Amino acid sequence: MGIADSARMMSGSLSETGRRALDHLLADPQAMSRLSAAQVAAQLGVHETTLIRLASQLGFPGYRQFRASLADEGSEPVTSAGRMLSRPDSEYTLAALVDDEVAAMQRLARSVAQDEVDGLATQILDARAVYLFGPPYAATALDLLARRLRRVGIMPVTLPTSGRLIAEHLTSLTEHDLVLSFVFRRPDPRLSRINAYAASIGAATAVIADEEGLGLDPRPDRLLVAPRGPRSNQRSLVVPIVLIYALQFSLFHLARERTSDALLRLDDLARTVGDDEPSHWG
Repeated sequence: MGIADSARMMSGSLSETGRRALDHLLADPQAMSRLSAAQVAAQLGVHETTLIRLASQLGFPGYRQFRASLADEGSEPVTSAGRMLSRPDSEYTLAALVDDEVAAMQRLARSVAQDEVDGLATQILDARAVYLFGPPYAATALDLLARRLRRVGIMPVTLPTSGRLIAEHLTSLTEHDLVLSFVFRRPDPRLSRINAYAASIGAATAVIADEEGLGLDPRPDRLLVAPRGPRSNQRSLVVPIVLIYALQFSLFHLARERTSDALLRLDDLARTVGDDEPSHWG
């Protein structure tokens, strides 16, 4: 998602100084990406902190990451067909795919600190229920996370994609709940409205995104950025799925007695009603 797109989603929440700085940067983003915050501030006649604050408002952890995204601004967006056609036939092999996913998981380990995973796990443990939201492409990840949560005694509520049905589900949202969303490439337009409602009643919000600088408004209480690979690459669900399993391990580590009791209860109930999963036989 580009900086200009992120800025449009801010819905006028930028200050006049911030808007002027953004317009200046976007007038020639490639040239501006080669300048430091201090150099751009000197051109504008403002303090350097104006640029740093702008980067933060747009969802970047620092001005260095903002500059890197500026360099891509204005370039032609990569389509699904473009990603498929951009690589030679020799790279469409299982070995090449494994190499891509290994690199993505190594980036994940560098990008998301364990205390971030533990922080999100703590939010989940503290919630009465966890409301899950994401684009249709995230359905597999959402289903997996919901099942992992149920196994350890945490109630998940997966929000549908229809606006009316989302509203029906949100009628049961309380201040004791957590709304946890996945964002792939760009936020679903409904996410800002869902999180705004959650904030208005005191519910916690968290987002797992695959890119920085998304300009989420309102900002979630917790944001984890887990890159799935360069924009030009075909991105799979391996990274978010690995992160879901990391969350499961963190839940068990932080609440061992509670989650162990839930898993033992699951085994007892499975024996009572009939465990028909072949992986559990024998």
